[in-house]
Amino acid sequence: MNEERSKPKTNTHKDYYAILKVRSDYSTEQIEDAYYKLYEKYGPNAPLDGKSAEEVEAALKMYQEITDAYDVLSNQLKREEYDRQMERRKQQSGDVRALWSKVTSFGSSGSNTGETESKQPKIQALAYEVQAEITLKEAIKGTKFSFTIADPTPCEDCAGLKPVNRMQCPTCRGLGYFNVDREEELTLPPNMFEGMEIRKPELGRYDLRAQHNGDLIIKIRIKPHPSLTILGNDLLCNVPLSLYEAILGAEIQIPTATGKGFLKVQPLTQPGRIYRLKGLGLGGGDQLVKIEVVLPQRLSGEEVALFKKLRESYKEPNPRELMGK
Repeated sequence: MNEERSKPKTNTHKDYYAILKVRSDYSTEQIEDAYYKLYEKYGPNAPLDGKSAEEVEAALKMYQEITDAYDVLSNQLKREEYDRQMERRKQQSGDVRALWSKVTSFGSSGSNTGETESKQPKIQALAYEVQAEITLKEAIKGTKFSFTIADPTPCEDCAGLKPVNRMQCPTCRGLGYFNVDREEELTLPPNMFEGMEIRKPELGRYDLRAQHNGDLIIKIRIKPHPSLTILGNDLLCNVPLSLYEAILGAEIQIPTATGKGFLKVQPLTQPGRIYRLKGLGLGGGDQLVKIEVVLPQRLSGEEVALFKKLRESYKEPNPRELMGK
C-alpha cells in the first residue's frame, strides 16, 4: 500500500477493535488476519464496478478506518498506549455514571451499596519477549519456531520461613523460587517482516505476583541474505548483465527469497534500470532488480574490428554533446 494518508493517532474516540471486528484480547496474528480480510473487501484492489459515487466514497472511508486501526493495533507500543487511553475514558465514563446515580438516588435506601462495590482488579502478568531469527524464505512462507522459557516455581522447602532463615535454603538459595525450563514450539505465519511483533496471550513466562502466565511477544528478526537487501517490505538485488545481453535483451535467472526466478530483460536495457517483480517481497511487498552492465575486459581482434565498424554506422549523438543543454 503506497497511498499517502495521515498518521493514525492513538488519541481517538474510535473503537479500533470494533472497526476490525476483533476482541481486545486477540493476538497480533489474529488482528492481521482480520485486517487482510477487510482489506480485500475495501482496499485499493477491491472491485468498484457498478457502485455509485456514495458507495465508492463509503468504501474509501472504511479503508482509511481499517488501515488506521491496523496501524495502531499491530504495533505493540501504539496498542498499549491506545488501550490505556480507552481504559481511562472508560473509567471517566464510569465515574460520571456513578456520580449521576448518587444524585438521582439521593435520599433513597442504601441497601444496595454492597452490590456496587468494585471488584478487586486482576494483577496484570508481565509480558515475556523472545526473538525469532528467521531467513527470508521463512519470513515469506512461515515456519516453526522452537524456544525455551524458564518459569519460576515457588520453593516448597523454604515456604513460610523468615527471610533470614530462607537464605540457608539449599534448593533456591534464598530466592524463594527456582526456574523450570519449558520447551515451546509455535507456528509463525507467512508474510512476516523485519521488526514485526507477534503476541500470544498467556503463553509467556509465569508471573508469581500475578499467579498466571503473561503474554508472549515474538519479535521477528530476519537474517542477512547473500544476494538480497531488505528495503522496508521490498527486496533489492543487483544483477550483472553482459554488454550483449543489455543490448540484445535476454531471459536470465535471478535469486529470490524462496529460491530462483527468471527475468526477461528488454533490449537496450540501460545500466541502473530497475525491474519490479510484484509480490516477491516481504508482507506483500515487491522485489526490485537493479541492472548492472559489465563491459568486457578483453576483446579479440575480430571484435575490435566489429566495434569500429559499428562506431562508424552509429547515428545517435555523443551523450557528452547533451551536457549543459
